[in-house]
Amino acid sequence: MNKGFFLLTAAAVSALLPLSSAQAREAFTAVLSANGESRTYSYDSIEDAIDSVSGTSLRSLLPSYRDNAPASASFNLRGLAAMIEYPTAGSTIVLRVPSAGIERTFTGATRDEAQDAVTDYFKGAGGADVTKVLQAAVRETAIDPVAGNPDSLMSLMGEADFAQGTDALGAATGSGAPNLLGFSVEGGRGTASGGYDQDRVSGKLSYRFNFEESNAAVLVDLPVNWVRSGESDSLSGSFGLGVRLPVTDRWSITPAVRAGVAGSIDLGAAAVVYSGSVTSDFRWDWNGWHFGLGNMAGLYRATGVSVGDYDIDYDLTNVILRNGISISRDLTEGPAPLRVTAAFTDSRYLGDDLYVETFDEIAVSFSKGTDNGRFSFDWVELGAAYGFGDDYQRIMGKLKIRF
Repeated sequence: MNKGFFLLTAAAVSALLPLSSAQAREAFTAVLSANGESRTYSYDSIEDAIDSVSGTSLRSLLPSYRDNAPASASFNLRGLAAMIEYPTAGSTIVLRVPSAGIERTFTGATRDEAQDAVTDYFKGAGGADVTKVLQAAVRETAIDPVAGNPDSLMSLMGEADFAQGTDALGAATGSGAPNLLGFSVEGGRGTASGGYDQDRVSGKLSYRFNFEESNAAVLVDLPVNWVRSGESDSLSGSFGLGVRLPVTDRWSITPAVRAGVAGSIDLGAAAVVYSGSVTSDFRWDWNGWHFGLGNMAGLYRATGVSVGDYDIDYDLTNVILRNGISISRDLTEGPAPLRVTAAFTDSRYLGDDLYVETFDEIAVSFSKGTDNGRFSFDWVELGAAYGFGDDYQRIMGKLKIRF
């Protein structure tokens, strides 16, 4: 493979990595009101947002505020409306989250103590109430790190399961073929209404272990993701294990299991997600064109997790159906031709209500194998994709390398 193609690949992927999200909307806003005065503040963490209603914070944020005077705060929590109010001159706080059907009262010797009780409530002391809030968040907001949008852990696990059963690493054929190691990196931005952006960078290691005298293979992968919305960060990752079972020379089935974890101190979210899936991969050639048809069905379950001061449970169960078709053609001749591929993928989410329940993606990529020993890898692919569905759009760039 020539050096120019490799340099072009590296430069293009660098250009497609997320741009700065300085102009993106912050995940949390609060409109503080007391004595006829109102002021709006933005925050990148839920703890800082809720702390704004403590007596100490109100004294510094609202010049007209007087101790023990009635006061209120209207919150936008990642797109979820909430109200915290001191309805009287005392230290009692009333919390309302209409979309979750919640209204709770907190008391303390001082307003600072009452505010601390609200913070502990969102960290898990609220029990089933917090689960209702989290389920409302994945249903009504676009930036939850666990579920509800294409850049959340649950959706990315579905993408990884589909890719494991259909991409070039899993589809390499030939009895007794060598074991293969793959690495990919992708970056891009998702956008939703309300001014919310999500920048994401992901890296994935993949390995294919072939059985002797068989086209069957064990497939493992480890994707890791960093996502930023405004100035709020989250991390997620998963480990997948699949077995590629050839049905015919052109058709294979890959059952797989996967476990993942996502967490964000800023967003006040964390969960463990487990899944089981089955992917079908069918490939055929016609008149110089190469076709691929992939179909996947998987069951995904988000459960509780305890991280630091947080002890919360999403209690979500969803089925992901992912179906795609690809068309490829070689642009050059020889043992390692330059190939262009166009693909369309449709994803459907069934089960518990999510903000994005339908998402489609159109992708174009160029790939090339090596035909000599100058490089330690034998195949490289550069691509870009545009996704859309249910008030969410995304553009991504990706680089894949196979060793």
